Amino acid sequence: MPLLASIDVGSNTIRLLIGRVENKKIVRLRCEMVITRLAEGIAETELLKAENMEKSLSVLKEFSSLISTCNVPHIKAIGTSALREAKNSEEFISRVMSGTGIKIEVISGHEEARLTAKGVLLDFPKSGSSFIVDIGGGSTEWILCENSSPAEMGTIPTGVVKLFDNHIKSDPPSKQDVTSLNNEAEDILNKLKIKIGNHLTNKTVFIGTAGTITTLASIDLGLETYDHEKIHMHIIPPQRLYAISDMLMGISLSGRKKLKGLEPERADLIIPGILFTIKIMEVFGFKDMLVSDNGLLEGILIRLSEEVSH
Repeated sequence: MPLLASIDVGSNTIRLLIGRVENKKIVRLRCEMVITRLAEGIAETELLKAENMEKSLSVLKEFSSLISTCNVPHIKAIGTSALREAKNSEEFISRVMSGTGIKIEVISGHEEARLTAKGVLLDFPKSGSSFIVDIGGGSTEWILCENSSPAEMGTIPTGVVKLFDNHIKSDPPSKQDVTSLNNEAEDILNKLKIKIGNHLTNKTVFIGTAGTITTLASIDLGLETYDHEKIHMHIIPPQRLYAISDMLMGISLSGRKKLKGLEPERADLIIPGILFTIKIMEVFGFKDMLVSDNGLLEGILIRLSEEVSH
C-alpha cells in the first residue's frame, strides 16, 4: 500500500497524518497538529478572520512541503464546521488550492460523524452498544453504535470555540460564565437525549475523541509530552473530571498555560471543553469515559485507502 496523507482542516486545529493502512490497522509515519482558530469570531460575523486564514494557509504550506518530502502520492483534505458556515470559505479554499495544491473538500456534519466513527471503530470492542462523541471547535458529532457499526449519527452546531466566544467573559471564569455555558450545553444535550435516549442502556460505552478529550486524558495522566499509546484507551471517571475542572477553574489563563499535559494554546478552550464533557456525562448518566486518540483524521485516511485500492 502506498503512503497516504489525511488532513483535517478543523475549526480550531489543522491536523496531518501520514501513514498507510495495513491489515485494518493504521501505521503512522508522521502526525502534525497546529492550532489556528479558523472559526474564531464566526458566530458574530459569519466570516473567517483574515489573520486566522493567513495562519491556516501557512500551516497548510508547511504540511504540503512535508507531504512532498515524504513522497506521498495520495492526499485527502477535509474541511468541517468553520468552512461549512463561513460566508468567505470559498476564498480560503481557493487560496489554499493555489498556494499549496491541496484541494479541501468541505463535508456535512453527518459525513463528519460517519468518518469519525470509521476512525474510532478501528480499535474498539466489536460487540455491544457505544456512544461516540467528537467535541470540535465549531460542531460536535455523535454516533450511536451497535456491535461496532453506526446505527444513528448526527451533529450539534456547537463546539469549544463557539462556547468560549459566547460565554467565557472573565479570567478565571466567573460563576455567571459557567452557569450560562452549562445552561446552553444542558439545553442542547437534553434535546439530543429526547431523540436518542431510549437507545442507550447502562451497558452503553461512552467513547470521547478529538482534542478536548485527548487533552483531558493528557492532564489526567500528567504527561510532559503527548503520548498516543498512553492516551488511547485511557479511562476517565466523572470524579476525575470534577477534580480537574475545579483545578482549572481556580487558576488564571497564564497559570493554566504552565500545567502539565495541557498545550498552552488550549489553555482557554479547555474550560468550555471540560464543562461540556462533564455535562454530556451528567445528562446521559455515563459512569466513565473511554478515550480514543483515533477519530476523524484516521477515518479520512481509511476512506482514502479504500478509494486508492479501488
